[in-house]
Amino acid sequence: MTTIIIAEDQKLLRESFKNIIETNSDIKVVASATNGKEAYNLCKQYKPDLVLMDLCMPVCNGTEATKLIKIDFPSVKVLILTASNDKEDVTEAISNGADGYVLKNIGTEELILSIKSASLGLGIVDKDLLDPLVLNLRKENKKKKKKTVQVSGINVSLTERELRIVTMIVDGKDNKEIGASLFIAEGTVKNIITEIISKLQLKDRTQLAVYAVRNQLV
Repeated sequence: MTTIIIAEDQKLLRESFKNIIETNSDIKVVASATNGKEAYNLCKQYKPDLVLMDLCMPVCNGTEATKLIKIDFPSVKVLILTASNDKEDVTEAISNGADGYVLKNIGTEELILSIKSASLGLGIVDKDLLDPLVLNLRKENKKKKKKTVQVSGINVSLTERELRIVTMIVDGKDNKEIGASLFIAEGTVKNIITEIISKLQLKDRTQLAVYAVRNQLV
């Protein structure tokens, strides 16, 4: 049996969620709260498996309550159920320890599944929110994986692997050591270094090491 507390300031929604949730015999609503402070205090009393938490509530909002609950009751899962699809709200809630974030337009079966999944420790985020977040992360990662330097007025990009090799050259590692570290053949390392030196219009790996330090590539 999964025990939960509902934190929702609107009475009609609170009662509706309770009725929907308790149609499932595996979940029991042990208490309801009208704000985040009440939800926190009820966690002391009932030690629920999960709190179904609205964000916009008086006295203490859902984000603040999530943080308090996670500090004092880390085993209690918090599933945000809100109307807000704002990226900042999602980020702040998850940063404060929320185990999931779903929107109030969710279907009955999806809500039950989200509660069960979150109570088992699975991170749940509404697909409409997750897709843009993943896209942004991919864009950020793509930016981080390359570094651009100017050579003779032309922008030259170095990949993440090339930068790792340059770092190891600066550390004094030879091709064999670099290959072993990256799980690639010594000949492949040699070819990559030759390409890097050519890209940067340098003469040898010694110049490459000096260039890397001077231009903060490592």
